[in-house]
Amino acid sequence: MAVSLGELATRFGCELQGDPSVMVERVATLLNASAGSISFLSNPLYREQLAACQASAVIVKADVADACSGNALIAADPYLCFARIAAVLHPPPVFAAGIHPTAVVAETARIAADAHIGPHVCIGERVVINAGSVLESGVRIGADTRVLPRVTIMHDVVIGARCLLHSGSVIGADGFGNAMSREGWVKVPQVGSVVIGDDVEIGANTTVDRGTIDNTVIDNGVRLDNLIQIGHNVRIGEHSALA
Repeated sequence: MAVSLGELATRFGCELQGDPSVMVERVATLLNASAGSISFLSNPLYREQLAACQASAVIVKADVADACSGNALIAADPYLCFARIAAVLHPPPVFAAGIHPTAVVAETARIAADAHIGPHVCIGERVVINAGSVLESGVRIGADTRVLPRVTIMHDVVIGARCLLHSGSVIGADGFGNAMSREGWVKVPQVGSVVIGDDVEIGANTTVDRGTIDNTVIDNGVRLDNLIQIGHNVRIGEHSALA
């Protein structure tokens, strides 16, 4: 959803430097931001990235505002403010039950009767999804991939060909993002996803968290043992093995 900077400034008690009518609809990192996005700077180590940032607005502290050539929301705690704004711009998705009519499922795919296939899920040829597994909206799975019982694949996750996901694995759960406020912890929405390459094997009860803004990435040929947690924003290079 799109919200004006003026509304965000009023709602979250920020000082606005710039045009209150500018609309933002998503969050982004300083490096990957574009028009329509809002980013933040809380760590001074990344201050040099402000000059080239293409975001429509940046959330900063007052002592950094002069370094912003464009629109800025000035907040005492930019990370906390970012968390609250991200929750507004990226509300939790609502999932449909059963097999959604927009899903594209290859005729050769075998899907258990109790599987959940959400909107725009794409399941390639010879994909096998076993009992009790859940695929949320926007999931894409390549050919010859096997999803064993009780696997959960969250929204918008991309999985390549010839992968094997063992029982109990969870792909695309929220990363551990929290910002402290005076009232307690504020959850930081995790709006990235998980992208898994070809020929990847993920062990039983292993979890791969989605990225905070950019994606968590597991490259081709990776092997993950049982009971591993891959945190948000991690990138694992090709043919690595973790136990």
